[in-house]
Amino acid sequence: MDISTRTRCQGQGPEEVDAGAVEITCLSSWPTRIHRCDVAGSRGGAVMVAGGRWRASAVFIVAGLVLTACGDDGSSASGAAGTFTDGAQLQTDNLTSFDPGLVSTLDESQVTSAIYDGLTDFDFSDKAKPVLKGLVAERWQANADASEYTFTLKKRLVFSNGDPVLPSSFKYAWVRAGQKDFASPYGYLINYIKGGADLQAGKVTNLNSSIIADDAAMTLKVILESPFADFPVVVSHSFFYPLPEKVVSKLTDQTQWDKGLMIGNGPFMLEKPKSDTEVVLVRNDKWAGSVLGDKKAVLDKIVFKVTKDVESAYTDFEAGNVMSATIPSGKYSDAQSKYGNTTKSLLLGSYHFDFGFTDPQLGGEKNLKLRQAISLAVDREQINQKVFEGVRTLSAGVTPNGIPGFKAGICKFCTFDLTKAKSLLKEWQDAGNKLSGPISIDYKTGDSSADVVAIIQQNLKDLGIEVKTNPVSSKYFGSMAAGGCHLCRAGWYADYPTYGNFMFDLFSKAAVGGNNLGSFDDPKFDSILTKAQS
Repeated sequence: MDISTRTRCQGQGPEEVDAGAVEITCLSSWPTRIHRCDVAGSRGGAVMVAGGRWRASAVFIVAGLVLTACGDDGSSASGAAGTFTDGAQLQTDNLTSFDPGLVSTLDESQVTSAIYDGLTDFDFSDKAKPVLKGLVAERWQANADASEYTFTLKKRLVFSNGDPVLPSSFKYAWVRAGQKDFASPYGYLINYIKGGADLQAGKVTNLNSSIIADDAAMTLKVILESPFADFPVVVSHSFFYPLPEKVVSKLTDQTQWDKGLMIGNGPFMLEKPKSDTEVVLVRNDKWAGSVLGDKKAVLDKIVFKVTKDVESAYTDFEAGNVMSATIPSGKYSDAQSKYGNTTKSLLLGSYHFDFGFTDPQLGGEKNLKLRQAISLAVDREQINQKVFEGVRTLSAGVTPNGIPGFKAGICKFCTFDLTKAKSLLKEWQDAGNKLSGPISIDYKTGDSSADVVAIIQQNLKDLGIEVKTNPVSSKYFGSMAAGGCHLCRAGWYADYPTYGNFMFDLFSKAAVGGNNLGSFDDPKFDSILTKAQS
């Protein structure tokens, strides 16, 4: 969602996170949303929603769509011209943090990326060929093997409180977010930097030899653990946003940064500290501009309403209380017919389920054919039609079409074939294996996942496997990442358009405890990944 007229590809991960190494049910994970586009002065309506065994680790289902309904009758939610009132992003059970180092969900990242700018950002003027450009960085240069990068920052940029944005602002923020005790869901990203793994493990407290900030020369030199051609892309992520060190360093508890008047360098700033009911942003007139050349945010104000759940947000939308909302399951056709100028856009993401790598019933090498059978038994088209009214795209793997390097048909177990599933299950049983009881499917409450899980439960019953469901109402992704995943609902929005953003973040050992919900751990896979990234 591009609320400042710039083009963020900030997907942030959980709603969102993949499961280790076995393909199971791959539904595209894009929530379908609807927006009123009658805000004065807005561009387009103010809101733009912008083969080995290790492969058997997640069930991929469908790639989803976002709906944008732009009313032209002049009726809008309450609020002065230039104010957008959002009901699609924030729900009570999903709130964790807006802190750049802690934010982990797509919805909350909309707030974070409106308040902060990173070193780089993408220009999506040509959607088929996005171009990485400097945002805070004026330029950057790599050494011969891409193991060192030097970023030269633009001069005279400031935070919303007037403090200068310096190379040390980035160094401070990165080291802070990478500390073990800070427990960032994206902390594994610091591992790209030499010594980062030791920082994450609590063995060191600084990275002075690998992050060299020269505020006089306005340069930031970064030495990596190994060659990495996409590092300038990765630093567009919120984990790498800068912070005003003089202010943040005074906090007794660093995890409380977003509880007060959080200060950033982006197009918007907090009008007041967030509350339990809303987050209010106003234009930051000190903002330097976007990669598109915008020098000023379109809107005067954005009010993010905190809603109870998807259904109540949609009710508020229909009543005119908010200007955007996620469309609940069963309402897609109605929304499209009621709001005639609705448009559809494919997003770079996946809705899927992860297998717990260490789960005694589903994990391990001996259960490979069981996982394959489960994936083949899931009727993705049935889910798409019954739950999403056919508006989503069936997935053929964890990476969606549109990601550079995408290849169709590489997943042999991402289609519905009950006959083959039964054959694989029998082979698994003939090898002396059996289930000790029902398998568990974990999912987050408050969205359409319960309907999806009900279909999967019946699909697996048809296969001959009993299922018990485990609905989790709050802190779902954290509990899964901490080792709670059996067969768990996951998903991922691209943080940036690279293949590695799906592979590294969802399946690497470094991401265990973070976005690797299924705790998949395969040294061979990690080795292949490291070579691919160089």
